[in-house]
Amino acid sequence: MPAARILREVCAAETREVALDEHDRPIAVRLSRLTEERPLHLGQRVTGRLRTIALPQGGGYVELDDHAGEAFLRLQEGHGLTEGQSLEMRVVAEPREGNKLARVALADKAPEGLATAPWGSVTVELVEPGNHLVAHAFDIVIAPTVQLPGGGFLTLERTRALSAADIDTAGRTDSGRAANRALKANLDAAAELARQVRLRNLGGLVVLDCVSPVNRDAGKQVRDMFLSAFRQVSGQQVRALLPSEFGLMEASVEWAETPMAERLLGHSGDKDARAVCFDGVRLLEQEARAKRMDRLCLDLPADAHAWLEWSGAPLKRALAGTYGDRFTYDSTNPKSPIVFTVP
Repeated sequence: MPAARILREVCAAETREVALDEHDRPIAVRLSRLTEERPLHLGQRVTGRLRTIALPQGGGYVELDDHAGEAFLRLQEGHGLTEGQSLEMRVVAEPREGNKLARVALADKAPEGLATAPWGSVTVELVEPGNHLVAHAFDIVIAPTVQLPGGGFLTLERTRALSAADIDTAGRTDSGRAANRALKANLDAAAELARQVRLRNLGGLVVLDCVSPVNRDAGKQVRDMFLSAFRQVSGQQVRALLPSEFGLMEASVEWAETPMAERLLGHSGDKDARAVCFDGVRLLEQEARAKRMDRLCLDLPADAHAWLEWSGAPLKRALAGTYGDRFTYDSTNPKSPIVFTVP
């Protein structure tokens, strides 16, 4: 299912896009950055040489052309390829942290639609820097906890092995027997988890810790809700099992795009220096458009300012080209970026 509408926010540092459903809830985001080198994108056509066939590992390793690095190609017995052979391929999964290589498929066998769902052919609406719907969507993709539509919260935590989701029913006002209350909470959580998996670009094993009690019929409803909700927003392959005796619903989601958290957060779990700097630049552009004649200073946290001084020359040039030479950059080490008028 395509999005109901798409918002695009263009800034000097980055372009952010958000796909919204009919209720204006974000279901997918896209991010293009001025200073980020990402040679491989979902759906991109690439060429390369099959360096090593490793069927015990499930395929082979491909050396990509144009210094794009290495990728993994899934192969089966009788594939008919030879080491050293040149291939035309398409990226079906982007690289991830932990030395997880990009995955490619032969161009004529690559699945269609992964790079388009749920974007479709909806007309794109251009919005000003700082648009609240765009900002809200990009806050959500890195938030550990999200609110459920019927009350309560869903907490997501990603580990090396899986993504775990826990339901907190505090604040819900469901009535009826315990089983009915649990079912309503679990259905809300299953639908929201599906949306969050797509929104955050998650994949692999996903586990939902359901609220008890969960009998077989209720478990089937929860599983079907997750599958149905996910297929409405993504073309990725997905499988899900009935909740176990311990109330754990397991799902396997095909990896596709690099998780947004890997592009926005540092190892500490907070926004990295570049992301903080880009937040400041977005704020600077908002002020520059509102105060078209003023000279402005962007005051950044120390690590964000250091990143700007070390790697931000192209960004400064882009800002000067758009707004003129009226910006200065400093750091009194505030907790978050500040923009003020220079006398």
